[in-house]
Amino acid sequence: MTTWLNLIAVATGGAVGSVSRYLITVASVAIPGGSTLIGTTLVNVIGCAAIGGFAEYVIATIDVTERTQLLIRVGFLGGLTTFSAFAFESTVLAETGRWFACGLYVAANMILCWTALIVTALLVKGWMT
Repeated sequence: MTTWLNLIAVATGGAVGSVSRYLITVASVAIPGGSTLIGTTLVNVIGCAAIGGFAEYVIATIDVTERTQLLIRVGFLGGLTTFSAFAFESTVLAETGRWFACGLYVAANMILCWTALIVTALLVKGWMT
């Protein structure tokens, strides 16, 4: 059931996640050779690792409330990760004829994100048992 407190939890987590995404992207652009592509990949990998670990933690414990799960999973991680930016950036690469870069970008995101999620989930699962 959606309550005002749940909505506030999602909004708070989303605000923190979105600001975190922005700061990580700004930092990624500021490094020599950096770009928004690196920032988007980084936030998506971090988000996938976090949700994999958090999911295993929630499974292993009964101490995580629904509101806390909404704050972290829907709010923070939803605000942090960005599929729309990933889709836009890969489309721009394709539209400008940079097919190899586009393929590499898509493959790197998928492989790195899945790997981060699975490895973190396994680490937390091993730690919790």
